[in-house]
Amino acid sequence: MNPTKTKELRSHEDVLEAIAEAIDIPEHLEQVARERYQSIGNWLDRDASTIKQYDPEVSPQGSFLLGTVIRPVGDADEYDIDLVCRLNATKQDLSMAELKKAVGVEIVGYATAHRMEKEPEDGRRCWTMEYADDAGFHMDILPSLPDEATYRVLMEKSGHVALATDQGIREQAIAITDKTHPKYTVRCDEWPVSNPKGYGIWFQSRQSEAVLTRKRAIMETDRVYASVDDVPDYKVKTPLQRAIQLLKRHRDTMFNGDDDKPISIIITTLSAHAYNGEQTIGEALRSILKNMHMYIEDKGGVKWVANPVNPMENFADKWLEAPQKEKNFFSWLEKARRDFGLYLTANVYSRVPTELLEALSKDTVTKVLPMIALAAPAVVSSADAGAAEAAKVIHEGGATKPWRR
Repeated sequence: MNPTKTKELRSHEDVLEAIAEAIDIPEHLEQVARERYQSIGNWLDRDASTIKQYDPEVSPQGSFLLGTVIRPVGDADEYDIDLVCRLNATKQDLSMAELKKAVGVEIVGYATAHRMEKEPEDGRRCWTMEYADDAGFHMDILPSLPDEATYRVLMEKSGHVALATDQGIREQAIAITDKTHPKYTVRCDEWPVSNPKGYGIWFQSRQSEAVLTRKRAIMETDRVYASVDDVPDYKVKTPLQRAIQLLKRHRDTMFNGDDDKPISIIITTLSAHAYNGEQTIGEALRSILKNMHMYIEDKGGVKWVANPVNPMENFADKWLEAPQKEKNFFSWLEKARRDFGLYLTANVYSRVPTELLEALSKDTVTKVLPMIALAAPAVVSSADAGAAEAAKVIHEGGATKPWRR
């Protein structure tokens, strides 16, 4: 999954792929993460578990589920692995508080049995476990119950019939805990509803052909799989996934820990909408950067980035109360168009503009540069790379700031 020094890069696509590989979670750490959340699941389902009767199931959500995890920028930062713990119980069996506590008892027990230095933290919605080792993980575990019925009713009432009747997405819906909910301690039907697995199904649908193409390529290269279906999804990285990883790293470097930076779910959702089945990272970036703003709705003056599996949820809901978040998103988008445009419009793939070098983290890109089959200087200034030509990526669509139209 990560580049090697022996690999020679001979095209724009090779370079982009190598940079994306360099910022991806290393394969051995991905395996460690899988083993750890599977270990937690086994603990919750062991014979002595106090919640075994509810058939607990632990599964990933967020970037780990979607295949868009990136390395932290700083050495002191950690990988944030989001998990869902789903119990096969009902809202009549447990209140939100009772569910949170029941899962928490076992999570704390797991931490004690495995001699973890820090006790799990009881957050607003999740239990957080921190691992004090070189892997640099912390895991957010969200307690939940299956809630297909509520999800179906909500989608029907809001006029989203296609989602209400899509069994594959509908049956993944869950009820989740939230300490700030007014009925947190009461056994009732009024729980927050979420659908992270449904979002994963939607995301996968946006790249199904690309996944199939990549799986076939892996089969031809590795020759250890009997069929396309045997190739694990986590082995596959599509142009959409790689583009999102590059955009997230560009965001992280630009904002350097700023809490008002564009959030990953907005970048991921808009990118998946704008992706149109392109078979290369470069073409995917062009399409995404040109069109992603078109999927931001304006509802009576409120910017709305709808959750594709629950359109009533606005991923940009914080923009109204914190306008800097909205400003930062569009500043980032304009800079991303410019920085990637400088490279994508360059005639020589071996010339990496200094702007892109710095935007993707100089330490990361310089690891890739020695692999380039050099026909010219590996790093050039924007003037040499043709900044005016790169503006095409920004201006395509009719305006330098098309979101203001």
